[in-house]
Amino acid sequence: MEFKDKRVLVTGSARGIGLAIARRFLSEGARVAINGRSSTTVQEVCAELGSAAVPASGDLASAGGCDEVVQAALGGLGGLDILINNAGVFPIGSMEVTDEKIWDETFNANVKSVFFTSRSALAALREARGNIVNHSSIAGLIGLSNVSAYCASKGAVLQLTKAMAMELAPDIRVNCVCPTTVDNDMGWKGFNRADDPQAAHDAFVAASKLQRMPTNHDVVEAFAFLASSRASFMTGVALPVDGGKSAGV
Repeated sequence: MEFKDKRVLVTGSARGIGLAIARRFLSEGARVAINGRSSTTVQEVCAELGSAAVPASGDLASAGGCDEVVQAALGGLGGLDILINNAGVFPIGSMEVTDEKIWDETFNANVKSVFFTSRSALAALREARGNIVNHSSIAGLIGLSNVSAYCASKGAVLQLTKAMAMELAPDIRVNCVCPTTVDNDMGWKGFNRADDPQAAHDAFVAASKLQRMPTNHDVVEAFAFLASSRASFMTGVALPVDGGKSAGV
C-alpha cells in the first residue's frame, strides 16, 4: 500500500489514462481528486470510484481555472502529496492547417495547465514535501510529422519539468513520463485518419522494438513509480515509455 492515505490530484482523470492513473492510486489506499471539464461527468466518475474519490472539476486552460481546480482538490482532500499533470489535447494536422486557434488551444491545455496547476499547488506540496509528475510524450523527445503543435507543447512540458525540478528542490520532486502512442481511444485517433486504420496499427507494431503497443497499464506504472518512494532520489527525469523508439533506429 505504497500510497495509503496520500492525497493526490490527477488532472484530466475523468477518462482514459488519467482515469487509469486515478484507479491505480486508489487501489493502494490513496484519496484522489478527479478532474475534468464537465462537473456532471466528474461527479459520475467519483460515484463509481467510491468515497476516496473527490470532485475537482474545471477547465485548466487559464490560470484562474487551474487555481479553482487546485482549491477544490485541497478542499476535498485536506492537503496534497502528489500532483499528476495529465490533462492535455492531441491535435493532428499539417503545419498548413494548424492555425493560431489550434496552436493556442494546444499550449493552453498542454503547457499552461501544467505550469499554473503546479504553481497553485506549491504551498500544499511544500508542506507535504510532495512531488509532481507531468505527462509529456515521445513527441517531446523526437520530431513527428503532422503534430507540430503537439510536439512543441510536449517539448515544452519536458523542459518545464527540468526547470521546475531545479527550482523546487529539495522540497518537491518533479519528473515526467514520455509515452509513445498508446493502445487506447486517443492512440487510435491517429490510426483512424489512415485509409486502412488496422494496417496503420499493424505497421506501428511491426516497427516497435518490442513488437507491440503500450497499454494504459504500462503508462500508469511509470507514473506510479515516479510518484512513489522508490523514486525518492529522482528529480528532473523524463522517463520514456516507448518500447525503445527514442533510443535509436
